[in-house]
Amino acid sequence: MSQNNRITPIVSPSSSLADTDSLHHRHAHSPTTEHRRVSIASITHPDPLGPITPTDDVTLKRHLGLFSGVCFIIGTIIGSGIFVSPKGVLRETQSVGLCLIIWMACGLVSLLGALCYAEIGTIIPRNGAEVAYIKEGIGSVHARTGDVLAYLFSWTITFVMKPSSIAVLSLTFSQYFLSGVMDDCGPPEELVKMLAIFAILMLININSISVSAANRLNIIFVICKVSTVAIVIIAGLVRIGQGHTQNLQNGFVGTTNKPLGVALAFYSGLWAYDGWNSLNSVTEELKNPKRNLWLSIVLALPSVMILYLLTNISYFTVMNKAALLSSNAVAVTWGEAVLGPAVRILPILISISALGSANGSLFGAARYCMVSAQYGYLPEVFACIHARRLTPVSGVVLQGTIAIAFCLPSNVDGLIDFFSFVAWMFYALTFTATLCCKFTKKSADRVISVPIPLLVIIILISIYLVIAPLISSPSIGFLVAGILILFGLVFYYPFVYRKIELQFIKKTNNFLITFFGLQRAQVKI
Repeated sequence: MSQNNRITPIVSPSSSLADTDSLHHRHAHSPTTEHRRVSIASITHPDPLGPITPTDDVTLKRHLGLFSGVCFIIGTIIGSGIFVSPKGVLRETQSVGLCLIIWMACGLVSLLGALCYAEIGTIIPRNGAEVAYIKEGIGSVHARTGDVLAYLFSWTITFVMKPSSIAVLSLTFSQYFLSGVMDDCGPPEELVKMLAIFAILMLININSISVSAANRLNIIFVICKVSTVAIVIIAGLVRIGQGHTQNLQNGFVGTTNKPLGVALAFYSGLWAYDGWNSLNSVTEELKNPKRNLWLSIVLALPSVMILYLLTNISYFTVMNKAALLSSNAVAVTWGEAVLGPAVRILPILISISALGSANGSLFGAARYCMVSAQYGYLPEVFACIHARRLTPVSGVVLQGTIAIAFCLPSNVDGLIDFFSFVAWMFYALTFTATLCCKFTKKSADRVISVPIPLLVIIILISIYLVIAPLISSPSIGFLVAGILILFGLVFYYPFVYRKIELQFIKKTNNFLITFFGLQRAQVKI
């Protein structure tokens, strides 16, 4: 790691001794430290939405407890997919029984991946997840390789993957919300885009004003999501009690005999669980991360697995294989048969679920920007937070602005499809970083330790998920996506490796930092 890019950790006065016991040895019991801890702890901070008072340390505060962590993971994973199009697994397996087994197996694979992230997250307790893990983990073996790979991930996540995901979720919210309140003709495309942009602007404001407000909003969204899923599940269990089990009988009839079909079913199922790594992007804001990081994962992912399984069973109490595969919105088709006239509420509930995922994605995306800038991959202004509100305003605005731009074209879904395989490539690199830390950071305090054979298995699964879409449906789009990712190296050489700083960028940074009252965030681990 280059000297200029090295981040010097600080000990947060507001954290407990368990939080502050990290990779580096600290003199936690010195009289000076104890005095400072007591004096700062005695300050009462007002609500972020009320009058603002200065703080001694400009750093992100630990707002997220165990319940918030569980809600953050569930809220990011459960978007609109389970309600709109949970049919990718069934299409490839061709049987109800194998479909349900694949759903559970994908949950177990996601849980294994999340536990690997929990291990490296306690070794490298930084926000930004993959950015920090790849740079510090792989960088512990070869500094320049870790730096380049972390930069490429930062380039991809900042300018394509996160903002395009936020855009699609916002457009989904807009489409379903308007469908629920308008007549059957459906809303015009222009109105859908306008409402999506308005939703993004609202999320930008909330996430810029207060971390606590954004967290509370996320909890409200999760309650709405789980309530919606609960409606589907309870109604499905009632139908099973009434004897509507014909589609569940002989569940393995028609099962595919093609290994590639089963493999592609795993690919579709694992994308439904995407977001299992979301809490790692906000580790520095998690109270007692050595306990709450892995515990949130262990509580959230099995909960999602059960919800997904029971929701699919409920769908099969109404629809057979052909009906489910032909439906454009599975939950709505289910609701027409079960809820009758009350089905009109389902599109609105689905829209709320999508908006909740967009809020969680924007929350995490801003932290990716901040950590990337702290490592020198983005301009200095994105390493700053508001000096009094302690929110990463610049990162929130950047991600929201790019997301608004992605709302304007009509083929954002296609862009995400082409970049989806790239995410598993970076997951594989993060798992590799976890494996590297097994040897380079042997003395690090590990709350959880994943056995090396399981790490190798999850790395192989990740490699397969990179290759699978290239084999099953090769397209020039994948090549274009790869070229765009590597294009980031054009900026890496002058601005990161050579550290050239243009006067225009320097003046712009200074102006924005002064104008918006920003200050560089101190690292809190």
